Amino acid sequence: MQDTAVSKLETSGINGISVRAEDLKNALIKSEGFLAATRKNSGKSTGTTVCVVDPAITDCQNIGFAAFLLYTLDHIILCRALGIHRPTVVWRACNSVCSKDPRVNSWDWYFEPVNRGLESKVDTVFCPLRADGAPIDVESITDNSFKNRTDVEGFEYSRIITKQERFRVNKLIRQYIKPNSRIKTTVKMFYQKHLAGFTVLGIHVRGTDHWIETSEQALPSLMSWIKRAQSILETLPRPRKIFIASDNHEVIKEFVVYFGKEMVSVNLICFSLELVSLPLSLCHTVFLNRV
Repeated sequence: MQDTAVSKLETSGINGISVRAEDLKNALIKSEGFLAATRKNSGKSTGTTVCVVDPAITDCQNIGFAAFLLYTLDHIILCRALGIHRPTVVWRACNSVCSKDPRVNSWDWYFEPVNRGLESKVDTVFCPLRADGAPIDVESITDNSFKNRTDVEGFEYSRIITKQERFRVNKLIRQYIKPNSRIKTTVKMFYQKHLAGFTVLGIHVRGTDHWIETSEQALPSLMSWIKRAQSILETLPRPRKIFIASDNHEVIKEFVVYFGKEMVSVNLICFSLELVSLPLSLCHTVFLNRV
């Protein structure tokens, strides 16, 4: 840590609290639980620093795409709190979203590069090996929720997602997470084919492992989701569709049975499932027509 170049007077503008970069740096140096690595490049401009964000460098724990993306933002938040505002992002070795080849930067599969190659052009390279070991609160976002779950093991320091928090995270997303041209083209084509001209009700049901993250250690009944969707759907102008994102086979099946009509699958990583006595190709993202 001693070689890390940071701005001594700069505060983190993305945190709800004010954290002086120098204070955080000193706390990290004294801490016994924080892991980071540094490298000096000879012959480069003195004082220039890049933060290498490589969130799976230790263990990605097979987390899903969205969680991995939030964990990436947590690394960027820590770097910015340290006064290092030029990150470069590397995604590798995370089974759920990355190539099996660790030499491939899978971030580029989905997003525009973030300061690609900058690590070879600066004086100092800083690489936090974990984003959740900082001894000073820099307001990480991975474990935040719309409900208070500080009584759940592993989520003792989670926060409620407020309007202010959503604005803060949205600012980070707009700055660093920019879908690449391939993704944007695919989304545009899908929209034109399946969504254009419809009023869409979007529903996300995480109905497999999410129960372990709740205070009740249980999930709402599936029928409560369906009834709530029905009540909202009736307020929307026609023609309309339901968009459901879920990794739960039962949820998808019951929505198809209840709402009927045509179901449109997306050409993503799919799996086969027998629904309503018909062999259908399903993905985590599906559409249900509802006229």
